[in-house]
Amino acid sequence: MAVPVYLFTGFLDAGKTTLIKDCMNDTGFMEGIERTLLLCFEQGEVSYDEAFCNAHHLFVEYYEDASVLTPEKIHELDVIYHPSQVFIEWNGTMPVPESFLNGLGDSWPLVQVLTPVDATTFELYINAMRSMLFEQLRYSDTVIVNRCTEDTNARMIRGNIKAINRRAQIFWEGPFGAQVNLKQGLLPFDLNAPVIDVADDDYGIWYMDCVENPDKYAGKKIILRGYYAENIPGYKQTFILGRRAMVCCAQDTSLCGITVTGVKIWEMKKGDWIEVEGTLKPIEGDNGMKTVVLYADLVRRYHKPEQEYVTFS
Repeated sequence: MAVPVYLFTGFLDAGKTTLIKDCMNDTGFMEGIERTLLLCFEQGEVSYDEAFCNAHHLFVEYYEDASVLTPEKIHELDVIYHPSQVFIEWNGTMPVPESFLNGLGDSWPLVQVLTPVDATTFELYINAMRSMLFEQLRYSDTVIVNRCTEDTNARMIRGNIKAINRRAQIFWEGPFGAQVNLKQGLLPFDLNAPVIDVADDDYGIWYMDCVENPDKYAGKKIILRGYYAENIPGYKQTFILGRRAMVCCAQDTSLCGITVTGVKIWEMKKGDWIEVEGTLKPIEGDNGMKTVVLYADLVRRYHKPEQEYVTFS
């Protein structure tokens, strides 16, 4: 039976050990897990004391070099501990070994890379040690930006993370894991700009915010890019513009679409990539829920983005 492997990357004191402990205290994450083996390549200020290990059925092995994890060693650890899952706490000063990314053999596949980032030191590290931060973030599935305050420059942090790894999902935490309200917000564009220009990589986060807060976009001028997804029966100047979001794999996607009106749809065909500039207007649907319609002023041909699927962070 395959044993899932979770890889934790990040600088010393970024919060890797705290994140691992949070995972082990999360009943949802630990459902069905009987024994956890932790392969630790770094020791920070927070430790795994005996009481915690006993209470969580956690077994810790400390190493300095990944070369020790030969197929024979992995088999030996599997026999000794019979783990339900394996955590790897990696040393953030070293590149992630390719052997980790491919999983530790067929029986220990890598399922997720998680990276905590300290918001208070991020700008210093991205300027002084970008290559090291790049190695930590390039393979991350989930990035947790911790120790945020209301003054944290979330746009700068998000922009740099997405430049390194556009598929990473980003979460934001205040001190001690508390929720935080960022003064500038988390939107990667200026909501008060004369025209909101939504970049390709930001379509998903715009879409979710617009669905949840349609009135916020009333009367806003905007530029959106997507493809001609669907016709609307009975309407000759209206269609659905959209992007697809990957639910779990390339065969399982959902459409994130918006109604566009005031367009010569006979000059386009389904699947065409289009840039639309116009004005947003919330309307109430038959179900009583508000949705947003884009009243087009300009329509242009557009190229298919390098990253076709959208993300939501």
